[in-house]
Amino acid sequence: MMLVAFVLGASTGVFLKTTQDRYVIVRVDDIQDFAFKDAQLFLLEHSTSTNLPLSLAVIAGMFGEDAEILEAMHLAVASGCEVGVHGWEHESLTSLPMTEQMNVLFRSKNRIKDLLGVDTQLLIPPMFSYNNNTVTAMCHESFNIVSTCIDYHEPSSISEITNIPATVELSTLSNDVWRMKNIDTLIAEVEKSFELYGYAALVTHPQEFVSNGQINQTAKESYMNLLAKLSETCQFTTFMDLYRQKLLD
Repeated sequence: MMLVAFVLGASTGVFLKTTQDRYVIVRVDDIQDFAFKDAQLFLLEHSTSTNLPLSLAVIAGMFGEDAEILEAMHLAVASGCEVGVHGWEHESLTSLPMTEQMNVLFRSKNRIKDLLGVDTQLLIPPMFSYNNNTVTAMCHESFNIVSTCIDYHEPSSISEITNIPATVELSTLSNDVWRMKNIDTLIAEVEKSFELYGYAALVTHPQEFVSNGQINQTAKESYMNLLAKLSETCQFTTFMDLYRQKLLD
């Protein structure tokens, strides 16, 4: 079986049937101890209070010492969030030989299981970077989903790995400054994603909600308003649930 690019749209012959099949994933990268803490807690607590599932990309070797973040993560998982591996120390996997990639995935998977009780099968590679060795390592360590970004090259390899990339970036980065896109632009990009791929996956980071060391209230409000608007016509889901939905179709 070749590496599968996950597409629900018309090009695959699988058509969305109703507006209730408009699936949106919200992926939050760079979950870790202490860094951008107020922003992390905002994203986790908003998810828990609204029952909106997030896909949380955890830097496993930099996670578990911050009691507040750990507690918020437990509550988020209990409310329906999923957890993925985002490296051990946010390393570029493509710079490592396969044996070291296997070690990163093994250690990360087990740390997440020990701390959160989640046996994750999702890899969200740092810097969107993975290669054929990563795919082999994923199969060895019982991962079955990888999520990068739709604009990045996907290696072709014999595997049973499904690639479900992010299709919309919440913010732009210029000169080390994050600027969140306006709501109309984001909704247009989500609609385009539905048209092209049959689903939409937004990717964001806690640091996008921080300005001059303080949480950015405007970014918070824009994020909450965007999700409220999308909830009127879309269903929020996770990579694993979308993967299961594909298997059922």
